[in-house]
Amino acid sequence: MTETEEPLPLAEDQGDGPGLLRTIALTDAVVAIAMTLLVLPLVEVAGEVDPDDVWSVVSERSDLLLSFVISFAVVYVFWAAQGTAVRRLERAGVEAPGWRALNLLWLLVIAFLPFPTALVGRAVTTGTAVFYIGTMFVLSLLTSAITVVVDREVGPSGRARWGWLTTAVFAVCAAISAVDADAGLLALLALLLLRVIEVWSDRHRSAR
Repeated sequence: MTETEEPLPLAEDQGDGPGLLRTIALTDAVVAIAMTLLVLPLVEVAGEVDPDDVWSVVSERSDLLLSFVISFAVVYVFWAAQGTAVRRLERAGVEAPGWRALNLLWLLVIAFLPFPTALVGRAVTTGTAVFYIGTMFVLSLLTSAITVVVDREVGPSGRARWGWLTTAVFAVCAAISAVDADAGLLALLALLLLRVIEVWSDRHRSAR
């Protein structure tokens, strides 16, 4: 079935386990909770902030703030990518074998991410940086795998190659952080450049 054909109703999924709509609802709920938990380390240090010098927390807790922002953005980007893949299944009215298992692992990593985020926010070392970036590498790997599984069932979307490039960037950043933690975290900025190129490429292709 192609994406241009009339979509099949998914309100009453057949087979064992929850239907697609319930799986989407669970995914959104887990992501929302994980994004909220990311801010808890900042809430914990609120008692240390001088009310007369609130902005001092920016310099004193810069690592904590940076890890929160990076993780929040990463979760959002991968949630959007996962949502795009699942939306294609919804529109086509098909079930992609294996995607539910991948989605379960994806949710597991999403729910776990606040932990390495808190660790690297408290102390940037080669150990915490590798653990932090490595967790996001696994998340990127699972997101790319979900995209590939959906592409095989629905048809190529052109997004898989960008997913694998993102995964490769995380792998390189993790390797760098094993030697220099700060350099590894700084190298994550390459993801922003990659995202800009991806958006430009998609717009350029659509304009043809």
